[in-house]
Amino acid sequence: MLGVLYLSHSIVCDAGELLHAMNISKPRIVFCSTDCVETLEKVMGQLPFLQSVVVLGATTSPRHIPFHSLVQHEPANFSSVDVDPGQHVAAILCSSGTTGLPKGVMLTATNVITCMEGLMSPVFGDLNASQTHLGVLPLFHSYGYLAQLASLSIGFTTILMPRFNEDLFLRSIQTYKIRLLFIAPTLMVFLAKHPKVDLYDLRSVQEIWCGSAPLSPEVHKQVEKRLNIANIRQGYGMTETTMGVVNTPRGAVKYGSAGRLAPGTSAKVLDLKSGKTLGPNQKGELCFRSPLNMRGYCGNLKATLETVDDEGFVHSGDIGYYDEDCYFYIVDRVKELIKYKGHQVPPAEVESVLLKNPAIRDAAVVGLPDDLAGELPLAFVVRQPGSYISEEDIVKYVAEHISPHKRLHGGVRFIDAIPKTASGKILRRHLKTTFLTKSKL
Repeated sequence: MLGVLYLSHSIVCDAGELLHAMNISKPRIVFCSTDCVETLEKVMGQLPFLQSVVVLGATTSPRHIPFHSLVQHEPANFSSVDVDPGQHVAAILCSSGTTGLPKGVMLTATNVITCMEGLMSPVFGDLNASQTHLGVLPLFHSYGYLAQLASLSIGFTTILMPRFNEDLFLRSIQTYKIRLLFIAPTLMVFLAKHPKVDLYDLRSVQEIWCGSAPLSPEVHKQVEKRLNIANIRQGYGMTETTMGVVNTPRGAVKYGSAGRLAPGTSAKVLDLKSGKTLGPNQKGELCFRSPLNMRGYCGNLKATLETVDDEGFVHSGDIGYYDEDCYFYIVDRVKELIKYKGHQVPPAEVESVLLKNPAIRDAAVVGLPDDLAGELPLAFVVRQPGSYISEEDIVKYVAEHISPHKRLHGGVRFIDAIPKTASGKILRRHLKTTFLTKSKL
C-alpha cells in the first residue's frame, strides 16, 4: 500500500463547484482530462496547496505535465508503507449534494476492502472474472468508482463509455456482448420505455444491478419482460456507507425491495417525531451500522456528529421500512417529503404511478408552496415521443391510482427532460428554483 489518498470530482462541474471540492480535500496533484483543464485554470490561483497538474491528453501549457511523459520515463521507486486500514483514508468522495453543498466523505481502506469482499460473496455479489461489464456510471460517484475497483480486483472486463449517449449505450451492449450492467433507475426507465431499445440485440445481458434511487416494481417488471432477464437486483447504500448496506440476494427478488442487510450490517428504523425504534412495516428514518460506514466528513466534525450517532449508526435521511422477512423498502428522502394539509406525501410513490402510464417517458414530483395547504404535489412530466397526453389526463390518471392527499393538487408542468445528478438522482431543488421561480415572474 502506497498510502496515497484518492479523491474525484465531476468533469462537468463549474468553477465554483470545483473550488468547493478542492478546498475540502486540498490535493497536491490533480489528474484531469482536456475537457476540464479550462475550468481548473479558473481556480488554480485560489489553490495554494496544488503543486502539479497532469493532463490526460494534449496540453500546450508549460505548467501542466502530459500524462504520456510520465509513462515514458522509468517508474519511480515506490515503496509500500504501513498503515492502519481501519483509520487510513483511502478515498474522499463527494456526497450527492441533493440537499445542499457536497461534503467530503472519508472512506477507509477497510471500507473499500469490505466492499470488494461483499461483491465477491456468492449470496450478495457473486461477481467473477467471466463477466463483461459496461462502464456507464460516472467514475467520480461512489457507485461507479467502486464498480470500477471491483473490475480491477475481481478481474471482469469493463467497457468504458466516455459519456452517456442512447445509441452508444445500446450499441455497446450489442457489440461487446455485455453480460452485466450497473445502472441507476434512470436507465431502467430508458430500457423499459424507449423505442430505440427494440432496434438493438441486447440478449447478452444476463444480470442488472440497480441502485442510487428507488426502483418501482412496475419499471422492474417492464425491463424483465422486455429484455427477458430474470436477474435484476436492487441495492441500497449511500456514499457514507461506501456502497451497498442492503442488497438483493441472488435468486430471492422481492419487487420494490432493495434487499436484505449486507453481512456485518445492522439497522434500525426511527420514528421521525419521537426518535423511537420501530418494528416491521413501520416507516421511519433508516440508520445503519456497518464496517462499510465512513470514517467521517473531511474537515466537518459538526456534520459528522449530526450524521453518526453515539451507537455508530449512520442516519441516512431516507424514509423506509423492513418487512417480516427483513427485506428493506426505500420510500423517499426525509427532506423531500411533501407536506400537504398535515399529510406526508413521498414524491417517489407518486412518480412510480406516473411512470406506469405508457404515454409518460419520465416524471418528477415536488411540493408547490401554498398558504392554505402548506405544499401541493406538482408533477413535472416528459411525454413519450408522439404523445399528446394532457395535464387533465394525467391528473385524472393519478387520482384513479392513489390516495386523495397524494394526488396532483398542484397540477402538471411539461418539460423536455428531468434534471438529475450524474448518478440518476432527481434534482428537485433545481426544478423548484428554475421552473417554479420562473413561473412567478
